[in-house]
Amino acid sequence: MFFLLRMCFWLGLVLLLLPGITGGSSSHAPTGEPKVSPMEALSAASSAVADAGGFCSRQPQACAIGAGLIEMIGERAQAGAQFALAYISEQLVEEKRKAAARALGAPAGDTLTTHDLSPAWQGPRLPTAPTATGANTPTQSPVEATPGAPGSSVPLPPKRPA
Repeated sequence: MFFLLRMCFWLGLVLLLLPGITGGSSSHAPTGEPKVSPMEALSAASSAVADAGGFCSRQPQACAIGAGLIEMIGERAQAGAQFALAYISEQLVEEKRKAAARALGAPAGDTLTTHDLSPAWQGPRLPTAPTATGANTPTQSPVEATPGAPGSSVPLPPKRPA
C-alpha cells in the first residue's frame, strides 16, 4: 500500500512539473493560459502537507491505530529480514564448504553426505559363540547363512559404496 502511495506522489509531482500540452481542444482552461500555475500548485501542496502534520491533533485515535499498524509491520519486516539473512548466510556457508571440498580434490559430482551413505536400518546382531581357536564367530543356522534364502528372517543391510 505504501508503494502505491509513493507511486501516486511521484507521478503527481512529475505530472505537475511537466509543461502543459498546447494545441488541441481543451474545454477545461481558456486558450493560451493554464488554469493553475506551477507555483500555485506547489503552494497548495505545501499547505496540504502542513495540514497533514496536524492530523494527529484532530484524530488521536486514528494516529494511535496507525502507529500500532506501523509497529506491527516493522516487526514483521524485521522477522522477514532476519529469516532472509539466515537463509543467505546458510547458502554462503554451504557454497564455501563445497568450494573447499573441490579445492582439496574431492570429486565435484559426489553430493552424498556421510548421513546419506549410512544404512537406514540394520537387523539385530547375531549372538557370537566361541570356537575351538578362541575366536568368536556368529552362530547361524544353515538357512540364515544364505542371505535372501527362503525362510531367511533378517535381510542384510545395503553395503556402502567403496
